Amino acid sequence: MEKDNNQTESIRETKPAYSEEVSTSIIEDLKKVPRGTHGFVVIKGPNIGAKFFLSKDKIQVGRSPESDIFLDDITVSRQHAVLEKTKQGFKIIDAESLNGTYVNGQRADDVPLENGARIQIGKYVFLYFTL
Repeated sequence: MEKDNNQTESIRETKPAYSEEVSTSIIEDLKKVPRGTHGFVVIKGPNIGAKFFLSKDKIQVGRSPESDIFLDDITVSRQHAVLEKTKQGFKIIDAESLNGTYVNGQRADDVPLENGARIQIGKYVFLYFTL
């Protein structure tokens, strides 16, 4: 059996699966983010490239202006989801939103997030990153 040359590349050298849909400028910006940082970057929808750094233990996401992450979109519920810090990173909890929260294309009620996860809330698609 022939060895796949891609198996010997380091993780830093391999091309992330999401890189096809993320602009080069967004990827370059993420390389400048300090280690130990968790956050979201908008990859589709309004405000492409906007970054949200997760610096609190609980972060409200929704259409309400009081939300920590305010999403001005009629398809987003006022209190759509909550990001909660865990020992491993963050998880996303849907707050019984009307249109749901999706992680990697699957409806999610309470899901731990992994680096590179795609989160869809309304018209927004985010890339979760942890560096």
